[in-house]
Amino acid sequence: MMSRPGRGGEKARGAALLTALLIVSVAVTVITGMISAQHLDIRASGNAFERDRGVQFALGGEAWAMGILSRDATEGGHDHLNELWAAIAPPIPVTGGTATGRITDLQGRFNLNNLLLEGKQSPVDRARFERLLLVVGLEPRLASAVVDWIDRDGEVSGPGGAEDETYLGKRPPYRAANQPFVSATELRLVEGFDAEALQRLLPLVTALPERTEWNVNTAPVELLMTLVENFSRGEAMAIDDARRRDKGYVDVASFLAEPLLKGREVLSGGVGVSSRYFLVEGEVRLERGRTRLSSLLMRNNGRMTLLRRARGPL
Repeated sequence: MMSRPGRGGEKARGAALLTALLIVSVAVTVITGMISAQHLDIRASGNAFERDRGVQFALGGEAWAMGILSRDATEGGHDHLNELWAAIAPPIPVTGGTATGRITDLQGRFNLNNLLLEGKQSPVDRARFERLLLVVGLEPRLASAVVDWIDRDGEVSGPGGAEDETYLGKRPPYRAANQPFVSATELRLVEGFDAEALQRLLPLVTALPERTEWNVNTAPVELLMTLVENFSRGEAMAIDDARRRDKGYVDVASFLAEPLLKGREVLSGGVGVSSRYFLVEGEVRLERGRTRLSSLLMRNNGRMTLLRRARGPL
């Protein structure tokens, strides 16, 4: 008669089976983790590669814009919206996606740093800025806070002004810059400018590293409305239509000869018809995301200089 296996042998075999299953389970878990980590590494590397590709395409667009603006300097003494650089190009196909871009004349916008002239408030530019604030539905007194932000004294420049005592009371506290704007986005720090005010104003203003003329050939309609007190949008749009029909105004005299401006008090100080500062904005959309690049360019006798570059808005 055959003997039946004892209970001790069954227990040993059961324990061995459980140990084997546990080892297999741990091994599967480890391998799965390694595969997942490898997959994440591969995906992260792929995303980084796509970002780098997007940046390279955007830099190519920046170089193209420099070439266009440099050639434009040899074709005439004034800048206007019928020139090649101002054209809105359709999306351009690139490997794995599309690229878009545009060039904006920053001297068509109001230069916030023009509010000071030789360290003191510029009355003409102050008046123009107050009118611009009115045009976009903001309080003209906000101009005082902007002046105080960049002037070097500690005196409030008028109703609505703000110096260190205002900003030191905030949480967290900070001080007025007391120096020119580096970027128009600094307005978010200035007393009285909330998100809604910034949304209305930022597309119409800029911060350039020197005092600049305001190009009436490229200025938005809202800026044209600041030329004359109570100048209507309809009148400004009529001037906009006139400058777009041909090649803009060749000089300031021809601009001031516009019938709509004759016999009226025009804020003509600082007005011009040519520009040196341009913004290039490029966006590249690839399968795994998009890349945005903004570049501030200065043109001097056809020579282009990159002043600042940012991944996103400047």
